[in-house]
Amino acid sequence: MNETKKILVISHEASLSGAPILLLSLLKKLQQEKKNYSIDILLLRAGLLYEDFAKISNNKIIVASYYNQSLSFVNRNFKKLQEAFFPKAESRDELIEKVTLGLLLKNYNLVYGNTAETLIWTLPFYKRNIPTIVAIHELAFGVESSYSKDFITENVYNVSTIIAGSNAVAQNLINRYNADPKKIKVIHSFVDETITIQKDKPALRKELNISDSDLVIGIASSQELRKGTDLVPLLVKKIAQKTDIDFKFINLGGSTKIGAVKCSMLDAEKLGVADKIIYVDHNKFPNDYINIFDIFLLLSREDPFPLVMLTAAKLKKPIVAFDQSGGAVEFLENGYGVLAPYLDLDVMASEIVELLKNKQLRENYGNKIQQKLETEYSEKRLTTDIFTTIEDLLK
Repeated sequence: MNETKKILVISHEASLSGAPILLLSLLKKLQQEKKNYSIDILLLRAGLLYEDFAKISNNKIIVASYYNQSLSFVNRNFKKLQEAFFPKAESRDELIEKVTLGLLLKNYNLVYGNTAETLIWTLPFYKRNIPTIVAIHELAFGVESSYSKDFITENVYNVSTIIAGSNAVAQNLINRYNADPKKIKVIHSFVDETITIQKDKPALRKELNISDSDLVIGIASSQELRKGTDLVPLLVKKIAQKTDIDFKFINLGGSTKIGAVKCSMLDAEKLGVADKIIYVDHNKFPNDYINIFDIFLLLSREDPFPLVMLTAAKLKKPIVAFDQSGGAVEFLENGYGVLAPYLDLDVMASEIVELLKNKQLRENYGNKIQQKLETEYSEKRLTTDIFTTIEDLLK
């Protein structure tokens, strides 16, 4: 019988977003195929997927929930009040030391961190000669949202293996932070072989008041500057100026209660395109909405290898993105999708109009990218690569 191997998995959060979803899918497969692995989970923050992670770890799960990094007025001033009336809260370094000291007593055979944010949590284990893997899905903006450039440069060597989520991520780690190429393995994100759809197209179109004559363009994204969601109203305006074809634009993500979406809605009103845009709050069934898109857009300024892009490919959607934006380029280049010059909304709008005009062109792109996904980015192939990486460090 194979010896039990104890693995600690660290996730930056349990939110319903790309990196945690990908990690959860990986862990389910690891649990099924590697019966001798005992998995504990450390969540830095909780979220909607907490219960799913708890099931994987047989409820051996810890939530660190360190400080709120928001810089909003309310949070800044709350911190002042908190400091005035209550004892000083633990710093992140103090919390890391306290939590990891307890975990070091469990004698793990390997520690797997998911996202760059977990790097600092893996360092105490690496220093005790415990093999560590950090799966990095972020490019420069994402990485440096958690740490300074100097911190990454100083510590990117202190890990056994780095799994880079795309070639763009690997090159960024090497060129910007002087990471050791020998420690980096490029293993792309993947989507499950079967995609679940809850509502059929006619039902969802009816629910959203989309007429039979409307073509649907859409994004599925958190609402933030890096994701380019601020560009939606102006892009829709430019598309409407270039064609008389009926269309609706679905902005899926975030919440109509947050500032970014409220600002977008005001921009849409001022630009006279509010009737063209449907804002849908972030929910547990994004695949349903992507399924009704005729064209899938990525407006990101920087995105390593977005999971929603792979979902769109699985559903045979033509994909339009910006050049120089990260992992989308390596996925779509050479005629597998449409790449507009970086932040050039005029060119992007023109490319979208060409797709709106030509159903055959849309289908051709959709079929090509779906075939590429199945042959080059299959779930089985990529999970096998990750399992092999883990096994090599456990020997």
